[in-house]
Amino acid sequence: MTHATTPPDLAPDYYLTNFRFLVDWVAARYNDLLDKDDLAFIQTFQQLDHPAQCLLVRLCSRKGPLFRQDKLRYPEVDSISNAVQTLLDAGLMQQHLPISLTELAASLTRHELLTLFEKPLTGLKQARKDVLIQTLAASHSEPQTWQNWTRNQLGEAWHLDHQAIVSRLLILFFGNPYQNLTDFVLQDLGLFRYENYQIDHRYRLFKSRDELEQYQQLVALRDALDGEHTIETLQQLGEQLPPVSDNERLQRRRARLCNDIAYKLERNGNHEAALQLYGQSHLPPARERRIRLLEKQQNYTAAWALLNELLATPANEQELQIARRMAPKIAKKLGHPLLPKTVGFIIEQQLSLTPLHNEAGEILRVEEVVRLILNTETAPCVYAENALLTGMFGLWLWPEMFRGIEGAFANPFQAAPLDMYQENFVSRRPGIDELRSLLKNGDYREHTLRCWQEKFGITNHFVNWSFLTRERIELALHCIPASHLTLIFERILFDIKNNRSGLPDLIQFFPEQASYRMIEVKGPGDRIQDNQQRWLDYFAQHSIPAEVAYVRWQ
Repeated sequence: MTHATTPPDLAPDYYLTNFRFLVDWVAARYNDLLDKDDLAFIQTFQQLDHPAQCLLVRLCSRKGPLFRQDKLRYPEVDSISNAVQTLLDAGLMQQHLPISLTELAASLTRHELLTLFEKPLTGLKQARKDVLIQTLAASHSEPQTWQNWTRNQLGEAWHLDHQAIVSRLLILFFGNPYQNLTDFVLQDLGLFRYENYQIDHRYRLFKSRDELEQYQQLVALRDALDGEHTIETLQQLGEQLPPVSDNERLQRRRARLCNDIAYKLERNGNHEAALQLYGQSHLPPARERRIRLLEKQQNYTAAWALLNELLATPANEQELQIARRMAPKIAKKLGHPLLPKTVGFIIEQQLSLTPLHNEAGEILRVEEVVRLILNTETAPCVYAENALLTGMFGLWLWPEMFRGIEGAFANPFQAAPLDMYQENFVSRRPGIDELRSLLKNGDYREHTLRCWQEKFGITNHFVNWSFLTRERIELALHCIPASHLTLIFERILFDIKNNRSGLPDLIQFFPEQASYRMIEVKGPGDRIQDNQQRWLDYFAQHSIPAEVAYVRWQ
């Protein structure tokens, strides 16, 4: 069976069709959240002729705000100069605006800088571009027009700066700052296909302009956090956080940003400011970091109280695992007794192996070496890691994962519902109980294979279609008991974000015995990661066949 298709040819103005769709969608759903500048942009855009619309959308997808005439070449726009004039007349593009040296330099090559500023840069022909800019900044601080800066040597340049409006339209459409018009193109080309889920048009991610602006503020602060910062600039970012919101998505994003800023403050030695920001977050690892900071301050009583709160109400297994690891040291400081640690029995084996090479002479990864040694015709061994079991989980969960419920889907390009990682994901989908019954009555095999057949190639957060072949699924369904799949799926459901990873590297199947085993491979110097340890402990607790192979080279 083949699912290969030939990518379609795209129309020359495919991007304009997509942008029009986005604009119409946002205008229909969020018209009351758009301000006068947004509405004016949309109205003016819709009144432009076709070539001007094409050029505007092309430029909005490029880095601006300055665009040089000699850099604009689009075959589908017959006359760039006519399209530019239309945009100038409409007020969507400007000419002769004063620009800074930094803005100028961003639109020039190093060679062009040396040519335009030959005298000030004498003796610096081999210098980097940033050095040239620093040298010029001392004597060229006043903004000038492009024509004055370049003395009309490099043709015309125009100013277009609608990125803030376009970014706002994209956020309203996608509901996140990561997706963009590329998602349209990937679907147009057939590279990505999305489930035809129901979008609840009554539900809106943003209920007010204030929520939208707070979301944009959080996105901007997160972008500003990248790179190096002093304690002062980190504190300034913390002070710019918007207030606590009733909007759950806003509050989660705010809490994550609190954690990120606090961690950088902690790394820079400002523990008090870090504690204050961690205290504003309800998401892990805020409580863990607070405990560690209180411990550093030798405030063991407060650390112990917070640790016991965490042990009583952990957000997830990862937080609980870390808390149990911290408990003995703090308890010892306070003279408190601890319950004995329970340890599950995990099978381990030591392997002394010779490195293997591929046809190009490169050393194979240790997991692949072990797989090749174990793999036989009657006992195939697959490098699966998180692709097989989580992929089967995605197929099993498919009907409920893509069920159209309030707040789950905001746009046609989602690989998962918006609440996938929220604590109430399962409780909001009572249909999951019906899927559980399939595992009990044996119908899960037919259900899984039917989903594979009907949904092949459709984007799913858990499914890697290039790995998840029908043959591998049939082999897994034959060898892995329903009781084991039930336990594995339930643990993923309990904490989807953390438990979708950490599964063992290899799975070896024994079709004749209808059995299997999972193997976590560790090379020299490698150790078991926390999420892997939690899975191994779970397997040991429930008698699911899993082991660790420690490899040393001979």
